[in-house]
Parts: sequence; C-alpha cells; structure tokens
Amino acid sequence: MTDQHCPGFESNKTLNEITVKCPDCGKEMEIFSDELDKKVKCSGCSTMLDPAACKVN
Repeated sequence: MTDQHCPGFESNKTLNEITVKCPDCGKEMEIFSDELDKKVKCSGCSTMLDPAACKVN
C-alpha cells in the first residue's frame, strides 16, 4: 500500500455526513456538510429542499 491519495483528498476529509428529511414525502437522505447552503433535490419526489431547514441530525 502507498501513502498517496487522490487529488483533492485533503479538502474532502473534513466533510461530515448530515441526514435530511424531505418535508413532502418523508424520505431521509444523506448529504455532506458543504451542501447545507445549497438546494438539493429529493431522491424520492424530486422536490427541491433547503437542507438547513430539513436537517435531522
């Protein structure tokens, strides 16, 4: 094994997984902490979500 990593590894190793729940269909999804300020599409019903308002944990 080598001690090498993919380019960009250092900037991604501090990301945390956050669970959000769609208010329309109730589907829970995991996003990364750098996506909290972006709109994301629900994988269950395609509604555009504000992750900060739908955070479970």
